[in-house]
Amino acid sequence: MSLDTQPRATDDGQTSRLWSAACWIMASLLMALAACQAGMISPTGLPPPEPASAVPEASPSPAPTVTVALLGDVMLGRAVHPSAETFNYLEPFLASADLALANLESPLTNSPIETESPYALCAPPENVKYLAGAGFDLLALSNNHSLDCGPKGLAETQSTLTNAGLGFIGPDPEPVYRLINGIRLAFLAYDATSGFDIETAAQAVRSARNAGDIVVVSIHWGAEYQAGASSGQKQITGQLAEAGAALIWGHHPHVLQPAEWIRDGKTLVLNSLGNALFDQYGLENTRRSALVLVRLGEGGVQELQVIPFLIDFRNSRIVEAGADDAQVIMKYFE
Repeated sequence: MSLDTQPRATDDGQTSRLWSAACWIMASLLMALAACQAGMISPTGLPPPEPASAVPEASPSPAPTVTVALLGDVMLGRAVHPSAETFNYLEPFLASADLALANLESPLTNSPIETESPYALCAPPENVKYLAGAGFDLLALSNNHSLDCGPKGLAETQSTLTNAGLGFIGPDPEPVYRLINGIRLAFLAYDATSGFDIETAAQAVRSARNAGDIVVVSIHWGAEYQAGASSGQKQITGQLAEAGAALIWGHHPHVLQPAEWIRDGKTLVLNSLGNALFDQYGLENTRRSALVLVRLGEGGVQELQVIPFLIDFRNSRIVEAGADDAQVIMKYFE
């Protein structure tokens, strides 16, 4: 049997079908590859995974601050007859602060009057409830009326405040400390109307500042009813500021005096915040006053907000200042 050495004839129809199938497969692969490169689908035929969203960097926490609310002279005796409405207007502002302070011009005591001055300002101890109810925290006692009812009257004032949950500054020269939001404040209170030793006060400020505290000084000083700081006030201010006081809070003149920044803006001086609650009515300016909210931080005073108000002496209460009075009051803080 011989072998057939001639090539077999090719089935043209079958070859054509195979070629078409191969072309279709190649085209499909090319389309898939192009689609993959275009980000439309993945090689597996599934939608591509969403790119990982960038994690935002955490914002640094704001530096801690403390806000103190400051008022001038508060007197709860003589012709002042406080009620639950007395401090109503100021209560939201007092509540917004971490600490609320005022100079308490009237001893809270039943002890007899011992001063020879005709201006004895002692008040019934039960009036402390109006201070506590309004939201005060610290009352300054270093002033020229703290001994109107003698040492026993002062001691009763201190115990009355303590029993009501309130603190006080002075007349003891030792600082009073408060730690709030990680910031330690040192409060010192002085009566510079008599027997004041500036060197001793400056040293106390310096010691507190060197310990890392923010130092707030309450000082009873100046001349009554004077619209500006005296030369004596300015001298004291310079030494306390140089010693490291961040905030000097003044009272006694019974009228507002211009506030000022000194020591290249490192010290805020509130020369006088006037009356906060009193029965004086002869001068209009004894009824114009302001609550000052001061924000303190690592560098000292950062910001202040002024809330002007009037004293309604007939009804022993504090009321909102009208536009004209508010304009006059705000000029002291420009």
